[in-house]
Amino acid sequence: MSEDIKSDEKKLTEIQPIYSMWLREVIRFFNMKPRVISTVVQPILFLALLALPMSRLFHGVPPQMEQAMFGGLNFFSFLVPGIVGIGLLFGGTMSGVTVLWDKDFGFLKEVMVAPVRRTSLMLGRTFGGLTTGMIQALITIGVASIFGIWYGFKISSVSGFLLAIVFCILTFFIFSCFGIILGGLFEETEGFMAFVNLIQMPLFFLSGAMIPVSQLKGVPVLYQIQFINPLTYGVDGLRSALTGCAPFFPLWIDLLVLIAVAAVFLVLGAYTFSRMEVD
Repeated sequence: MSEDIKSDEKKLTEIQPIYSMWLREVIRFFNMKPRVISTVVQPILFLALLALPMSRLFHGVPPQMEQAMFGGLNFFSFLVPGIVGIGLLFGGTMSGVTVLWDKDFGFLKEVMVAPVRRTSLMLGRTFGGLTTGMIQALITIGVASIFGIWYGFKISSVSGFLLAIVFCILTFFIFSCFGIILGGLFEETEGFMAFVNLIQMPLFFLSGAMIPVSQLKGVPVLYQIQFINPLTYGVDGLRSALTGCAPFFPLWIDLLVLIAVAAVFLVLGAYTFSRMEVD
């Protein structure tokens, strides 16, 4: 009986830091008004200043030809999941900045000495970032659905929408863990930002978000990089789930790859977080 009580107490002590770190990240997000405004406005700007003008490039092109180029979709519908992917990639990797901020202000040192697993602290931060990231993803899909009244984008089905949420969660989780790993490795915000900016653009442009994966076939190196980029599988599954178009990979492969990469990054993130030294 006493062992059962100790086991229950241990579970509670692990749930509490996860919840506390999650709650702190969410509260900090809503307390930073510019960040909230950016989360709401950024998807609108991407859709209005990127998707709509680029869609005009195909004005006058026969619909059959345009759909043949973009997997049965017009360009606007093809690009919407890619813009959702931008938010997932950028928002996830920037989770590492909060680690550096907490290092600088001494908060991380205080929580690291608490008698809880550092893995729990890392998970709490990741779930907090995931919550705010999903808010932006849902806003993007909602705004795109409004624009889609005139530009042909619509969600295929309720089940497709729910599956798309699963792809969003897995994709953001991967890059949030990646951002936290980088936050643990870097000591200065400037170095972190320089490295993140260096890798974000290749990850985005070589993911099928703006250019179909098949269009780079025959281009050495760049075509192959797409297959080791986790965002490729996230965008591919998200696009198919949202619009009902045929995926480049089978959906089960997209899911399997994302789950496997998420598990690996979770282990690496937990290891990095546990080995982090805070002065």
